Amino acid sequence: MPERIYLDHVSTTPIAPEVLEAMLPYFGARFGVASSLHARGAEARLAIDAARASVAALLAAPADEILFTSSATESNNLALKGIAAASGRPGGHLIALQTDHIATLHPLRTLERQGFRVTLLPVDRRGLADPDDLGRALRDDTILLSLGHASAEIGTIQPLLELCRVARTRGVLVHCDATLTAGTPAWPATTDGPDLVTLSSHLLYGPQGVAALRVPGGVRLLPLIEGGTQEGGLRAGSEPLAAVVGFGAAARLAALRMGLRETRARDLAARLRQGVAERLDGLVWTGHADLRLPGHLSLCVPGAEAEAVLLALDAEGIEAASGSACTTGAGKPSHVLQAIGLDPVTARGGITLSAGELNREGDPESAAAALGRVVPRLRSLSPLSLGPEPA
Repeated sequence: MPERIYLDHVSTTPIAPEVLEAMLPYFGARFGVASSLHARGAEARLAIDAARASVAALLAAPADEILFTSSATESNNLALKGIAAASGRPGGHLIALQTDHIATLHPLRTLERQGFRVTLLPVDRRGLADPDDLGRALRDDTILLSLGHASAEIGTIQPLLELCRVARTRGVLVHCDATLTAGTPAWPATTDGPDLVTLSSHLLYGPQGVAALRVPGGVRLLPLIEGGTQEGGLRAGSEPLAAVVGFGAAARLAALRMGLRETRARDLAARLRQGVAERLDGLVWTGHADLRLPGHLSLCVPGAEAEAVLLALDAEGIEAASGSACTTGAGKPSHVLQAIGLDPVTARGGITLSAGELNREGDPESAAAALGRVVPRLRSLSPLSLGPEPA
């Protein structure tokens, strides 16, 4: 049986061998709780501190500004709800993008129900937000701008520094979901970036179940989870030692390999796009052509349902995605594809292919050939391809 082809690196990545090797001792003899006063607890604390420093280095931030959480979703919730609660302004104003992840949009809906005001900035056909639109949206009572640096669904990378500069002219804090860009060359190596930053281990070839939020000194937020003094009192609960160690190892590996990873991912994606374009016509490519995640392709297949395409590809040994991994199966139109102006019928054929470290050199050609077999067959069966009924 041929090996399967994994093209869903924006949903999760495999644990790198070096990361697994670093974690294994902490599942065995090196177990411990960092808050314990004995030697085993001190050893656990040193391991967590080392991991904290490695994660902080990805953002060129002080180690004491990194706190560990269970997921990027938790980090986003803590940033949004924590800042809002600490602001002392129940009717305060928050801004996000129409294309942001639901881990940002859903907490904002909750805050709206609590009396806060929310503005969602529009994006253009390529998924880019306009800094001028942000300038017009800012108000005297705006307390936070939150945005995803890149879209997992369409790959577009936002003009982060420009948006930060506009927000700072009005003294507004900026939170950025950088789960897809931290540890890559796309992340800006400057102190002019966002204030609060969400990172995720499992998108950096580290373990699932651990993430982080950067909280600079002087920025006040209230905790979501109470019951202990861990993580500076902002996230109670014993830290998952092995997972945190793995996150640190993944961060160090990302710093060492980011250039090589990007170059290879871009090459794989370029070959995949060429192979798909040669075999299929009528495709609608989505996202920005240049300002996009390396290794990322996104397109709509008119005349076919995305779910049917993905299932047929899976039967061919190809693992791909449609929309966000957190909304798959929801049965709702993609809010991202709607935000960039696609009609509902076209949006139903939206798929995402993302290459990375798990891919072999022949994968782009094999995946393109599979799509070339699958799509014509599905189009011939789908009511979406029949066109309008005769009068």
